[in-house]
Amino acid sequence: MMSTEDQITAAMFDLLGAERPDELKTAKVAKLSGIRELYLGMTGDYDFHGGYNRERAQFAVTTDLPGVLKNALNKLIVMEWQKLGEAGYRWWEKVVKVEHFNSLHDITGVLVGEVTVLPTVAESHDYTSLPVTDSPEVGTFVKYGGYIGITLEMFERDETHKLRDYPRKLASAGLRRISSLVSSIFTDNAGVGPAMADTYNVFEAAHHVNLLTTALAGPAFELASAAIFNQSMLVGTGGTAPKLGLDGKYLLVPRALRLTGMRILYPTFERESNIFSDNMQRGQYGDVVTVPEWTDATDWALVADPMLAPGIIVGERFGLLPEIIIADNENNQALFMADEVRMKARQWVSVFVADYRPLHKSNVAG
Repeated sequence: MMSTEDQITAAMFDLLGAERPDELKTAKVAKLSGIRELYLGMTGDYDFHGGYNRERAQFAVTTDLPGVLKNALNKLIVMEWQKLGEAGYRWWEKVVKVEHFNSLHDITGVLVGEVTVLPTVAESHDYTSLPVTDSPEVGTFVKYGGYIGITLEMFERDETHKLRDYPRKLASAGLRRISSLVSSIFTDNAGVGPAMADTYNVFEAAHHVNLLTTALAGPAFELASAAIFNQSMLVGTGGTAPKLGLDGKYLLVPRALRLTGMRILYPTFERESNIFSDNMQRGQYGDVVTVPEWTDATDWALVADPMLAPGIIVGERFGLLPEIIIADNENNQALFMADEVRMKARQWVSVFVADYRPLHKSNVAG
């Protein structure tokens, strides 16, 4: 048996075009004509005073209007997040490592120094301490957010389309924020990225050995990939640094270079004058990543697999998706503040470079 609350919730999901929860997918409910009917049925506020009239409310449920709205709007956030990902705004997920944290303290010691080799332990002798050093890089959480007011006038005018669209706008804003933060690592400070704890920018030729000025082509891709492979790993004092030993995997390009990148990594055969040769640089589909925010038509970057060598960390405190919070309830004598339901979106994220070694950039003169 479906309770009245379940029926209203299912009808609300249908009204906004959100996918119902599994437990409500089989519920047969009457369709709501719009948000006006929902508002009047749950509040009994036929005079639109912004109050709650128990005697005139038609939908007898224990959850108030904001509670019903919250679940449906959060579902729309998830749906839009997925759609935007298919459109390319989740490109950064391939090149970063996402970490969950249980507090908003600064993130430290993400990169741990490598042990070169395990030393020999003679019979009956003590083990020696291994020289391990933490990275000095620090990530700081930043809060992003804002709210959209769903006014009494919207309910009175039955502007259901706006209520459907608002969560999509919030999802888009949250996703584009993370996209912009990761993108800016490659474009800040005229393309050399933010300064690191060693005082050098992320991309630096003499000390970090990960910055070139070569236009994107097969030989340039090989040169950048070899530079990542030959990077010396972080080791403790007294250790001998081994090579990173990983090639570049993800080729980051602006839209203007996407076809160039695809011609390098995707075809099974390269065509030259009357010659077919096996493409030795062949990658997997998806290894060419278009960065929407990049406007320079010639710059490009290469990133090693972050599952093996994380360079960029995206830390999240309450999830990557914006949280949707609906303020207060109808039981005060005004429908929230200023005669509106306030729908707030909030994100706590930290985006920073933990290690420059898996990253390479080419800033090409235009």
